[in-house]
Formats: sequence, structure tokens, C-alpha cells
Amino acid sequence: MGVLEFNKEKLFDIKFLIENFDKPIFERNVKLYRKNNIQLQLTCILTSDDPGSISYAKGIKNICRRYNVDFILEKCESKKELEEKIDFYNNDKDTDGIIVMYPTPFEVKDTYFMNLISVEKDVEGLNHEYMGYLVQHEFYSDKENLRKLIIPPTAKGILYVLKRNYIVYENYYKSHGKYPDNLKENPFNLEGKKVVVINDSLAVGRSLALMMLNENASVRVCQKYTDYDDILKFVSISDIIISAVPSEKFKIPTKYIPEDSIVFDIAFEGNFEYPDIFNKVYKISPKWNLVEKGNRINDMTLHRLISNLFYLINRKLPSEDLVELKEFERNIQKVGI
Repeated sequence: MGVLEFNKEKLFDIKFLIENFDKPIFERNVKLYRKNNIQLQLTCILTSDDPGSISYAKGIKNICRRYNVDFILEKCESKKELEEKIDFYNNDKDTDGIIVMYPTPFEVKDTYFMNLISVEKDVEGLNHEYMGYLVQHEFYSDKENLRKLIIPPTAKGILYVLKRNYIVYENYYKSHGKYPDNLKENPFNLEGKKVVVINDSLAVGRSLALMMLNENASVRVCQKYTDYDDILKFVSISDIIISAVPSEKFKIPTKYIPEDSIVFDIAFEGNFEYPDIFNKVYKISPKWNLVEKGNRINDMTLHRLISNLFYLINRKLPSEDLVELKEFERNIQKVGI
């Protein structure tokens, strides 16, 4: 029997979260755009032949098709060419969002390109202006709290899995007088939780650490300069473990995983020991190929990317439409299990 079938109860039900939270809200957004005669377009720029980037671009193309977003795929082979394409799409009236596939192979820091993308079209939220808002724990760009700021989608996807499960478990408690699995408390309450993030990239580790701090969690960030033994110590005392180390050689032995912890394995190669880890965790989003399509963490990432595009578009909508949308989103939060 395969890992998926044998340990299905340990998997996060990401598909459930998408179907019950994202789908109705996204369809409501699309309806508003039709009402206002807006056709969305997202431009994706590939900078290498990296299999992960190519796979991500395919995923973006598919989800754009699902939500009536025009998708443009570009490729470039030099720093100058990427600069020119970013400048072109920054000024292209038909383009609503731009995403560049990082890391780039060019001899310049990726943050250089991140800051070239207009804040009005940055669907990843990696421009220094958005990073500043994230540090300051700001959510909206307007005083009415209707126009949301952009947050990096991979980190945001992980946070959403946790926060939405918190809502689901609280709604379950209201209906049944207890938490699922007879738990004494909601395991997705982030306040005071010990969190270790093994990655310090801007798109994942650093952004996620800030998000967790903003939720009052106790966060440790590990990177290539962190001693391996220290990483294992941090893992062994953590409630939530997120690892995104792009290396087949990096593995966290199952014996260091605390009982009933929550784990996210973001690395394409997989950073944990399978299937042993399933016996230790309460919930896990495991290595991508151990989960069926539609229930992977990257499915949540793709939906966060599209939600960021919607946030950019919604800045142009009348305030009365956004008030109605906000109320609709509030009602969606009544989901239970």
C-alpha cells in the first residue's frame, strides 16, 4: 500500500480549503470583473530551463485558464533582455500582473529585478515596498481597509493552510463542543507556537518568518550557515516545521520530529524521511509526488498568486463593490468539517 493511501488521515486537506474558501470568492471576483468589463492578463517570464520553474509556469497557465485570466509566457536569456521585458510589461496597458521565475542565472542579485517590477503589477509582492509593509504588519493600502496589499504567494499559501484550518477547527468546536480528534485546544492557533523555518529566501523563508511573527508565533530561521546540529535541535522543540532546502542531501531524521507536530515539506527533492515521518506528525503537507494533484501545497500557492492578481485589480473597482466582496468573504468563514 502506498504512502498516500496508508497515511491519508495525516495529510492536509488542501483541496477542501480551496473548494470551500477560494473557489466561491474567486468566482465572485470574476463576476465583478465581468460587470466592470475588465479582462485580466498575467505575464510570466522564464529566465532558465530549471524544471521547477517550467513546472510552476505550467501550473500558472492552468489556473489562469480556470479563472478567465489571459496568460502570456515570455523567455529571456540575458540581464538586458529581462530588463527590457519588465519595462515593456510595466507599461503595457493590457498586462495586470508580472511574475519572473527566480532564481535568475544572471550575474546580479534577484532583488534588482524584483524592484524593477511596478508595485501596481507585482503579483509576488517581492518589491521592497511590499516587503516594507510586511515588516510593518500592514494589510491594506487604503484607510477603508478594502484594498489589500500583496504578500509572497508561497509563504502566504503555507500561512493560509494554517489559518484556514484554525477557522475550520473553531467552527467544529462551536458545532460539537469539542475539537476534532478530541484535541484539548486548536492546534492551528499560532500564538506562542514554536516555529522553525529552514530556508531564508525572500519568497519563502524570510517572508514566512515575518508572517509568523506577525501572528505572535516564536520563530527560528535556519539557512546554509546554520549548523546542522542546531537545525536538529530547533526541529526537536518545534510545533510547526517548514523546510524548503533544494538539495537531495539535506534530510531531517524522523527521530527529531516531535510527536503530533505540523510539517510542510516544500523542497522539490523532499527534506524528510518517508514514510516514517507520517507516524510522528499530526498533519503534514509532504513532498509533492506523495500527494495527488489538487491537494498539494503548490495548489494553494497558485491560488494565492491569483488572489494577489485579484488584489491588484480590485484597487480599480468602486468601493461599493469591494464592500460587498468583503462581506461575502466574511460569510465564507463559516466553513466546518
